[in-house]
Amino acid sequence: NAKSPYWPVNGIQCNLYADWIEYGHQNGYNVVWAPLDSKNGARQLDTGSAWSLVDKMYGVDYGWEVVVMGWLDTETQNMPCMKDREFGVMCLEPEHLELAFSYLQRVSQVAARVFVPAIQQRAGVPFNSTLLQAYHKLALEGGVPPTQAFTIPEQDGWKYEKTRNDVPELSESMICNVFVCNIWKAGGLFNGTEINCGETSVNDNYRLNIYQDSEMRPDICKKSDPENPHCQVLGRYKLRLDSQPGVLPRYNYIEMTDHMFEKCPSQAPDYLAPQDC
Repeated sequence: NAKSPYWPVNGIQCNLYADWIEYGHQNGYNVVWAPLDSKNGARQLDTGSAWSLVDKMYGVDYGWEVVVMGWLDTETQNMPCMKDREFGVMCLEPEHLELAFSYLQRVSQVAARVFVPAIQQRAGVPFNSTLLQAYHKLALEGGVPPTQAFTIPEQDGWKYEKTRNDVPELSESMICNVFVCNIWKAGGLFNGTEINCGETSVNDNYRLNIYQDSEMRPDICKKSDPENPHCQVLGRYKLRLDSQPGVLPRYNYIEMTDHMFEKCPSQAPDYLAPQDC
Protein backbone atom coordinates (compact mmCIF):
# COMPACT_ATOMS: atom_id res chain seq x y z
CA ASN A 1 0.00 0.00 0.00
CA ALA A 2 0.96 3.61 -0.44
CA LYS A 3 0.96 5.70 2.72
CA SER A 4 -2.36 7.47 3.07
CA PRO A 5 -4.84 8.60 5.70
CA TYR A 6 -5.88 4.92 5.85
CA TRP A 7 -2.52 3.12 5.95
CA PRO A 8 0.12 4.01 8.56
CA VAL A 9 3.29 3.44 6.53
CA ASN A 10 4.37 3.23 2.91
CA GLY A 11 4.96 -0.06 1.15
CA ILE A 12 4.46 -3.73 1.95
CA GLN A 13 3.51 -3.99 5.61
CA CYS A 14 2.09 -6.30 8.26
CA ASN A 15 -0.69 -5.23 10.60
CA LEU A 16 -2.62 -6.99 13.31
CA TYR A 17 -5.83 -8.50 11.95
CA ALA A 18 -8.07 -6.26 14.05
CA ASP A 19 -6.16 -3.17 12.87
CA TRP A 20 -6.26 -4.31 9.25
CA ILE A 21 -10.03 -4.77 9.45
CA GLU A 22 -10.37 -1.23 10.75
CA TYR A 23 -8.12 0.15 7.99
CA GLY A 24 -10.15 -1.77 5.41
CA HIS A 25 -13.38 -0.44 6.86
CA GLN A 26 -12.07 3.13 6.65
CA ASN A 27 -11.03 2.50 3.03
CA GLY A 28 -14.49 1.23 2.11
CA TYR A 29 -13.11 -2.17 1.08
CA ASN A 30 -15.39 -5.05 0.10
CA VAL A 31 -13.62 -8.22 1.29
CA VAL A 32 -14.42 -11.92 1.09
CA TRP A 33 -12.56 -14.85 2.61
CA ALA A 34 -11.39 -17.30 -0.07
CA PRO A 35 -9.30 -20.04 1.60
CA LEU A 36 -6.98 -22.27 -0.40
CA ASP A 37 -7.87 -25.90 -0.97
CA SER A 38 -6.24 -27.92 1.81
CA LYS A 39 -7.37 -31.40 0.70
CA ASN A 40 -4.87 -31.82 -2.10
CA GLY A 41 -1.43 -32.50 -0.61
CA ALA A 42 0.28 -30.90 -3.62
CA ARG A 43 -1.39 -27.64 -2.65
CA GLN A 44 -0.20 -27.46 0.94
CA LEU A 45 1.48 -24.09 1.23
CA ASP A 46 4.95 -24.05 2.80
CA THR A 47 4.24 -21.15 5.15
CA GLY A 48 7.87 -20.87 6.22
CA SER A 49 9.04 -20.21 2.65
CA ALA A 50 6.06 -17.93 2.05
CA TRP A 51 6.90 -15.82 5.10
CA SER A 52 10.53 -15.63 3.94
CA LEU A 53 9.31 -13.78 0.86
CA VAL A 54 7.20 -11.46 3.03
CA ASP A 55 10.28 -10.64 5.08
CA LYS A 56 12.29 -10.09 1.90
CA MET A 57 9.75 -7.61 0.52
CA TYR A 58 8.78 -5.90 3.79
CA GLY A 59 8.86 -2.12 3.45
CA VAL A 60 9.27 -2.05 -0.36
CA ASP A 61 7.02 0.56 -1.92
CA TYR A 62 4.06 -0.07 -4.22
CA GLY A 63 4.81 -1.70 -7.59
CA TRP A 64 3.97 1.16 -9.92
CA GLU A 65 6.54 -0.09 -12.44
CA VAL A 66 4.54 -3.24 -13.22
CA VAL A 67 1.01 -1.96 -12.70
CA VAL A 68 0.00 -2.30 -16.37
CA MET A 69 2.24 -5.18 -17.42
CA GLY A 70 -0.22 -7.89 -16.38
CA TRP A 71 -2.84 -6.19 -18.55
CA LEU A 72 -0.87 -5.40 -21.73
CA ASP A 73 -0.20 -8.85 -23.18
CA THR A 74 -0.88 -8.26 -26.88
CA GLU A 75 -0.13 -5.50 -29.35
CA THR A 76 -3.73 -4.36 -29.89
CA GLN A 77 -6.17 -6.74 -28.16
CA ASN A 78 -5.95 -5.27 -24.66
CA MET A 79 -6.47 -1.62 -25.55
CA PRO A 80 -9.40 0.34 -24.08
CA CYS A 81 -12.04 1.49 -26.54
CA MET A 82 -14.87 3.98 -26.64
CA LYS A 83 -17.86 4.55 -28.90
CA ASP A 84 -18.24 7.77 -30.83
CA ARG A 85 -21.50 8.71 -32.54
CA GLU A 86 -19.68 9.93 -35.62
CA PHE A 87 -16.68 7.61 -35.92
CA GLY A 88 -17.98 4.46 -34.21
CA VAL A 89 -15.67 2.42 -31.97
CA MET A 90 -12.26 3.97 -31.41
CA CYS A 91 -9.51 2.18 -29.50
CA LEU A 92 -6.22 3.28 -28.03
CA GLU A 93 -3.35 2.30 -30.33
CA PRO A 94 0.09 1.10 -29.19
CA GLU A 95 1.65 4.12 -30.92
CA HIS A 96 -0.27 6.35 -28.50
CA LEU A 97 1.65 4.84 -25.57
CA GLU A 98 4.97 5.65 -27.23
CA LEU A 99 3.92 9.25 -27.80
CA ALA A 100 2.30 9.79 -24.40
CA PHE A 101 5.04 8.33 -22.25
CA SER A 102 7.87 9.89 -24.24
CA TYR A 103 6.29 13.23 -23.33
CA LEU A 104 5.45 12.24 -19.74
CA GLN A 105 9.03 11.19 -19.08
CA ARG A 106 10.08 14.78 -19.74
CA VAL A 107 7.48 16.45 -17.52
CA SER A 108 6.72 13.92 -14.75
CA GLN A 109 8.92 11.00 -13.75
CA VAL A 110 6.21 10.01 -11.29
CA ALA A 111 3.56 9.62 -14.00
CA ALA A 112 6.02 7.92 -16.36
CA ARG A 113 6.82 5.35 -13.68
CA VAL A 114 3.83 3.17 -14.62
CA PHE A 115 5.28 2.36 -18.04
CA VAL A 116 8.79 3.65 -18.81
CA PRO A 117 10.86 1.53 -16.33
CA ALA A 118 9.19 -1.64 -17.60
CA ILE A 119 10.31 -0.85 -21.16
CA GLN A 120 13.81 0.08 -19.96
CA GLN A 121 13.92 -3.28 -18.17
CA ARG A 122 12.96 -5.15 -21.32
CA ALA A 123 15.57 -3.29 -23.34
CA GLY A 124 18.32 -3.77 -20.76
CA VAL A 125 19.16 -0.06 -20.61
CA PRO A 126 19.85 2.04 -17.49
CA PHE A 127 16.82 3.51 -15.74
CA ASN A 128 18.03 7.02 -16.55
CA SER A 129 17.75 6.31 -20.29
CA THR A 130 15.01 7.86 -22.35
CA LEU A 131 12.12 5.78 -23.59
CA LEU A 132 13.28 6.39 -27.16
CA GLN A 133 16.72 4.99 -26.31
CA ALA A 134 15.09 1.87 -24.90
CA TYR A 135 12.93 1.46 -28.00
CA HIS A 136 15.96 1.97 -30.24
CA LYS A 137 17.96 -0.77 -28.51
CA LEU A 138 15.04 -3.21 -28.60
CA ALA A 139 14.53 -2.61 -32.31
CA LEU A 140 18.22 -2.62 -33.24
CA GLU A 141 19.38 -5.59 -31.17
CA GLY A 142 16.24 -7.62 -30.67
CA GLY A 143 14.14 -6.81 -33.71
CA VAL A 144 11.26 -5.78 -31.44
CA PRO A 145 9.31 -2.75 -32.72
CA PRO A 146 8.10 -0.13 -30.20
CA THR A 147 4.49 -1.28 -30.60
CA GLN A 148 5.42 -4.75 -29.29
CA ALA A 149 7.88 -3.86 -26.52
CA PHE A 150 5.31 -4.05 -23.75
CA THR A 151 4.18 -7.53 -24.88
CA ILE A 152 7.48 -9.06 -23.68
CA PRO A 153 6.43 -10.98 -20.54
CA GLU A 154 7.36 -9.53 -17.16
CA GLN A 155 9.90 -11.83 -15.51
CA ASP A 156 9.74 -12.54 -11.79
CA GLY A 157 13.02 -11.47 -10.23
CA TRP A 158 13.54 -8.35 -12.34
CA LYS A 159 14.65 -5.46 -10.14
CA TYR A 160 13.65 -1.82 -10.37
CA GLU A 161 14.62 1.43 -8.66
CA LYS A 162 12.46 1.21 -5.54
CA THR A 163 12.48 2.38 -1.96
CA ARG A 164 12.41 0.29 1.20
CA ASN A 165 11.15 2.23 4.19
CA ASP A 166 11.63 5.33 2.01
CA VAL A 167 15.33 4.55 1.38
CA PRO A 168 16.33 4.00 -2.30
CA GLU A 169 17.05 0.38 -3.19
CA LEU A 170 17.01 -1.96 -6.19
CA SER A 171 14.22 -4.46 -5.58
CA GLU A 172 11.53 -6.52 -7.21
CA SER A 173 8.34 -4.57 -7.89
CA MET A 174 4.92 -5.95 -6.97
CA ILE A 175 1.33 -4.76 -6.90
CA CYS A 176 -1.30 -6.49 -4.75
CA ASN A 177 -2.15 -9.51 -6.91
CA VAL A 178 1.49 -9.96 -7.98
CA PHE A 179 2.58 -10.02 -4.35
CA VAL A 180 -0.04 -12.66 -3.47
CA CYS A 181 0.95 -14.76 -6.48
CA ASN A 182 4.61 -14.59 -5.46
CA ILE A 183 3.68 -15.71 -1.93
CA TRP A 184 1.98 -18.77 -3.43
CA LYS A 185 4.95 -19.38 -5.71
CA ALA A 186 7.49 -19.11 -2.88
CA GLY A 187 5.38 -21.47 -0.79
CA GLY A 188 5.39 -24.16 -3.49
CA LEU A 189 1.73 -23.91 -4.42
CA PHE A 190 2.51 -24.05 -8.14
CA ASN A 191 4.40 -27.33 -7.76
CA GLY A 192 7.01 -26.52 -10.41
CA THR A 193 4.65 -24.91 -12.94
CA GLU A 194 6.42 -21.95 -14.59
CA ILE A 195 4.24 -18.91 -13.88
CA ASN A 196 5.48 -15.32 -14.02
CA CYS A 197 3.44 -13.59 -11.35
CA GLY A 198 4.14 -10.17 -12.87
CA GLU A 199 1.92 -11.21 -15.77
CA THR A 200 -1.13 -11.91 -13.62
CA SER A 201 -4.15 -9.71 -13.04
CA VAL A 202 -6.48 -9.74 -10.04
CA ASN A 203 -8.99 -11.73 -12.09
CA ASP A 204 -6.29 -14.28 -12.95
CA ASN A 205 -5.71 -14.94 -9.25
CA TYR A 206 -9.43 -15.60 -8.79
CA ARG A 207 -9.62 -17.95 -11.76
CA LEU A 208 -6.90 -20.40 -10.67
CA ASN A 209 -8.27 -23.71 -9.47
CA ILE A 210 -6.61 -23.61 -6.05
CA TYR A 211 -9.44 -22.66 -3.70
CA GLN A 212 -11.58 -24.57 -1.24
CA ASP A 213 -15.03 -25.70 -2.37
CA SER A 214 -17.41 -22.93 -1.38
CA GLU A 215 -19.81 -25.47 0.12
CA MET A 216 -17.25 -25.96 2.89
CA ARG A 217 -17.62 -22.40 4.13
CA PRO A 218 -18.69 -22.00 7.78
CA ASP A 219 -22.37 -22.33 8.63
CA ILE A 220 -22.50 -18.80 9.99
CA CYS A 221 -21.63 -17.51 6.49
CA LYS A 222 -24.27 -19.69 4.84
CA LYS A 223 -26.85 -18.43 7.31
CA SER A 224 -25.88 -14.76 7.07
CA ASP A 225 -25.62 -14.64 3.27
CA PRO A 226 -26.88 -17.90 1.70
CA GLU A 227 -26.59 -16.65 -1.90
CA ASN A 228 -22.92 -15.71 -1.67
CA PRO A 229 -20.61 -18.73 -1.99
CA HIS A 230 -17.98 -16.91 0.08
CA CYS A 231 -17.81 -15.39 3.54
CA GLN A 232 -17.85 -11.62 3.25
CA VAL A 233 -16.01 -9.98 6.14
CA LEU A 234 -16.08 -6.33 5.04
CA GLY A 235 -17.98 -4.04 2.76
CA ARG A 236 -21.05 -2.00 2.10
CA TYR A 237 -21.73 -3.86 -1.14
CA LYS A 238 -22.00 -7.59 -1.75
CA LEU A 239 -18.87 -9.02 -3.37
CA ARG A 240 -19.06 -12.23 -5.39
CA LEU A 241 -16.17 -13.87 -7.21
CA ASP A 242 -18.18 -16.52 -9.03
CA SER A 243 -19.63 -14.63 -12.00
CA GLN A 244 -18.72 -12.27 -14.80
CA PRO A 245 -20.72 -10.69 -17.61
CA GLY A 246 -21.71 -13.27 -20.20
CA VAL A 247 -19.15 -15.93 -19.30
CA LEU A 248 -19.20 -18.48 -16.51
CA PRO A 249 -17.38 -19.48 -14.44
CA ARG A 250 -15.05 -16.76 -13.23
CA TYR A 251 -13.71 -18.30 -10.05
CA ASN A 252 -11.66 -21.40 -9.19
CA TYR A 253 -11.68 -23.23 -12.53
CA ILE A 254 -8.43 -22.79 -14.48
CA GLU A 255 -5.76 -25.46 -14.11
CA MET A 256 -2.18 -24.23 -13.99
CA THR A 257 0.01 -24.48 -17.10
CA ASP A 258 3.48 -23.18 -17.89
CA HIS A 259 3.60 -19.49 -18.87
CA MET A 260 -0.14 -18.99 -18.57
CA PHE A 261 -1.48 -15.41 -18.49
CA GLU A 262 1.35 -14.09 -20.71
CA LYS A 263 -0.50 -13.70 -24.04
CA CYS A 264 -4.12 -13.07 -23.08
CA PRO A 265 -6.34 -10.74 -25.13
CA SER A 266 -9.05 -8.87 -23.23
CA GLN A 267 -11.09 -6.33 -25.16
CA ALA A 268 -13.93 -3.91 -24.53
CA PRO A 269 -16.60 -3.79 -23.35
CA ASP A 270 -16.08 -6.60 -20.81
CA TYR A 271 -12.28 -7.03 -21.04
CA LEU A 272 -12.59 -10.78 -20.51
CA ALA A 273 -9.70 -13.09 -21.28
CA PRO A 274 -10.49 -16.41 -22.96
CA GLN A 275 -11.26 -19.16 -20.47
CA ASP A 276 -8.26 -21.20 -21.61
CA CYS A 277 -5.83 -18.32 -21.08
